[in-house]
Amino acid sequence: MKHIYLHVRIAAFILMLGLFIPGFAHAQNQVTGIVTDETQTPLPGVSVLIKGSSKGTSTKTDGSFSISVAAGQTLIFKYLGYELKEFVVGSQSTVAISLKSDAKELTEVVVTALGIKKETKRLGYSVQEIKGAELTKAREPNAINGLTGKIAGLNVGINQELLATPTVLLRGSPINFYVVDGIPINSNTQNISTDDIETYTVLKGPTAAALYGSRGINGALLITTKRGKNEAKGFKIELNSSTQFNNGFIAIPKVQNNYGGGDNDKYAFGDGSGGGVNDGDYDVWGPRLNAGLLLPQYDGVNDPTKSYVTTFKDGSTFTGHVSPTPWVSRGVNNLEGFLQTGLLTSNNISVSTATEKSNVRMSVTHGFQRGITPNTGLNNANFNLLAGYNLTTKIKVEGNINYSRQFSKNIPDVSYGPNSIIYSVDIWTGADWNIDDARNYWQPGKEGI
Repeated sequence: MKHIYLHVRIAAFILMLGLFIPGFAHAQNQVTGIVTDETQTPLPGVSVLIKGSSKGTSTKTDGSFSISVAAGQTLIFKYLGYELKEFVVGSQSTVAISLKSDAKELTEVVVTALGIKKETKRLGYSVQEIKGAELTKAREPNAINGLTGKIAGLNVGINQELLATPTVLLRGSPINFYVVDGIPINSNTQNISTDDIETYTVLKGPTAAALYGSRGINGALLITTKRGKNEAKGFKIELNSSTQFNNGFIAIPKVQNNYGGGDNDKYAFGDGSGGGVNDGDYDVWGPRLNAGLLLPQYDGVNDPTKSYVTTFKDGSTFTGHVSPTPWVSRGVNNLEGFLQTGLLTSNNISVSTATEKSNVRMSVTHGFQRGITPNTGLNNANFNLLAGYNLTTKIKVEGNINYSRQFSKNIPDVSYGPNSIIYSVDIWTGADWNIDDARNYWQPGKEGI
C-alpha cells in the first residue's frame, strides 16, 4: 500500500509540474524602450498597449516607457498624427520604436454646409473655424459675443442690454443666419450654451453658403455641438464653472455741477409736473448751487395749510406749500453711487459615453448675470441631449433635444431716451438731488411701479 501511495504522489507532482510549465514559458518580462519620430525626436504621451488586452501605458516626456509583457505578445503604439505601429516582443529587454507621420491624419478638416466635413485645402471658398474651448475661459453672456476679434472680416457689435441680440456683420454685410448641427434656427442666440459648442465655422459669402439658398446670401455661421468621444471609456463627467466681475463703464461722462434744475436762473418745486416753476421739464440751468439760497425742493415738507413765498433775482415770486431747503450740491457723483459691480457666473455639468457605434452626451448649464444697475439680472437655464448611432459605415442617425429658458425680474432699457436709467440719472438731472434719497422710495398708491 505504501508503494502504491508513493507512486500516486509522484504522478500528482508530475501533473502539477506540467500545468505550470506553460506559465513559466509565458513569464512576464519588464521591457523598457523609447519612442521617437522620423527625426529621432522623442514623442511624449504615446499610447503603448498590449494587443488583445486592456493593459497598457504611455511614454514620458523623454519618450521612454516601461511595461511588463511576455515574449511573443504584441505591443501597439498609437499617437495622433502618426501611423499605428505593432511590435512583437522577443527575448530583448529594451526596444527602440520609430513612428512615421501620417499625412492623412494631419489634414485639416472643417464642417461646411449641411454638416458635411471637407478638407480645407480642397475648398474653393473661404471658411474659418474656431474651437469652442477658446471661448469658455473669458466667456461672454452670449455665445456669439465671444467671436469678437476671432474671425477675419467678422464684426460683432455687442449689445449690453440683457437678452439683446448682437449685431453681426460679415465683410460689412449683416449676417443673422445661424445653423446648429445642420439645422437652421431662429434665435436671439441666448439659448445656446458655450459649454456645448465644439466648433464655430463661418462660411464667408454666397458661394460658401450656397446650399442654404437666399438665407445664406451674406454667409452663415455654423455651430457644431459636442458629442460623446469614442476614446472615452465608460462614462465621462465634466464640470465647468466660471465667475466674472464687471466694473461697468470705462469712463463716466463729465457733467457740470454748478447749476441745479430749472431754466433762466429760476426753479421752485411744486408737484414735479409743472405745478411749480420749471419743475415739469427738468433742465439743468436753474439757480447756481451753493449760493446760500433756500428753495422749495423734492425733500421739502408739503403742508397744504402753509404757504411759502420764493423770490427770484428778476423780482418775480412763487407761492407754494413746500417748505424751502438749502440749494446745494447733494449728488455730484450720483451715477457712480448708483451703479454696482456686475456679475456673470456660469456652471455646467455634462455626462457622455461612447462606443464604436453609438454616442450620447447630456449637458445642463445655468448662467446668471447681474446688471450694473440695481434690481436687474438674468437667469439662463439650458439643457442639451444629443445621441447618435451608426447603422452602417455610411449611414448615421442623430437626434438632439435642446431646452432653454430665460427668466428675469427686471430688465433695464439701455436705449437713448427717458426710459433709460443712465439717461435720467447722469445726463438730464443736476447735482441738486441725491440718488440715495430715491432708494426704496414709492409714491403713495404707486408702490411697486
